[in-house]
Amino acid sequence: MSTILLTGGSGFIGSHFHKCLPNEHLVNLDLTEPTFPHQATFLKGDIRKEEDVMDAVRNRDITTIISLAAKHHDFGIGHDEYFDTNEEGTAVLCKAASAHHIKNIIFFSSVAVYGLRDETSEESMTPIPDSPYGASKLAGEKVLKNWAAEDKSRSVVIVRPTITFGSNNVANMHNLIRQIDSGLYFHLGKADNIKSIAYVENVVKAVLFLKARMTRGVSIYNYADEPQLSTRQIGEVIAQALDKKIRLTVPKSLGVMMGLPFDLLIKLTGKNLPISTARIKKLGTPTHHSARKIFSEGFTPDYTTIDGLVKMVEWYKMKSQEVSPKVL
Repeated sequence: MSTILLTGGSGFIGSHFHKCLPNEHLVNLDLTEPTFPHQATFLKGDIRKEEDVMDAVRNRDITTIISLAAKHHDFGIGHDEYFDTNEEGTAVLCKAASAHHIKNIIFFSSVAVYGLRDETSEESMTPIPDSPYGASKLAGEKVLKNWAAEDKSRSVVIVRPTITFGSNNVANMHNLIRQIDSGLYFHLGKADNIKSIAYVENVVKAVLFLKARMTRGVSIYNYADEPQLSTRQIGEVIAQALDKKIRLTVPKSLGVMMGLPFDLLIKLTGKNLPISTARIKKLGTPTHHSARKIFSEGFTPDYTTIDGLVKMVEWYKMKSQEVSPKVL
């Protein structure tokens, strides 16, 4: 069996690839060593550094690169940092692939390339990113399209997932679960805006499904789970799994005002707090992305959106018990 180079494989999504891929045929290139149990080859390195990537692919029978490495946080990252990794780092990967005759690359992009829009996004739409992150991911896609065009035997799969959640994730969905668990969460207005989300085990399975069917040229796929839920529905599913109730609904304008003190704290402390006006506005913004293309090609996820949310809450409760002091 050939070997896969997984860049950024020490992170949240990477941890789930380690569970699904034979570790003896997996090379993980990352700036940090995994904190989860693994048997794969780990190489400390930076995809922005040509020597690191060349060392990772040299004499290892790499046939496919799955690129997870990215700058993606919405706090504390400058405009150029996004492009240094998401565009220039991708160019370095392509250069190494060319030098070592690697023909297959799978690139984790993002639905952020579409920008915020009222209509449901599909792969046929022209991307109009409205954030440095989305623009840098689109720039990375362009690098790969150019690389594929140079040699007609090359294959590129670009995956554009929505917000991805699941065990080992401590970002957006974890913050939402924690807020609902604490009783501080409130519905924002009607909370009827759709929020496309994706459970990590489904995302990994989708990528491996596409890997097995790679064809020459460039293929692009959105990924979001079904059913598509509203913000209110997501909150209620989580609350039920926690055996809690969301008792408060506030108008959107008031909700944004409630975030102002946190904005001030962020400015004064430089800390990325889980509550801010930007996060509250984001919660109330609809994001509806269609994954009809991959489903039409025969992909079947193992879990529904609701199943995934419940599984993440189960993981959250387990982790909370681990860190809580034992009562004698």
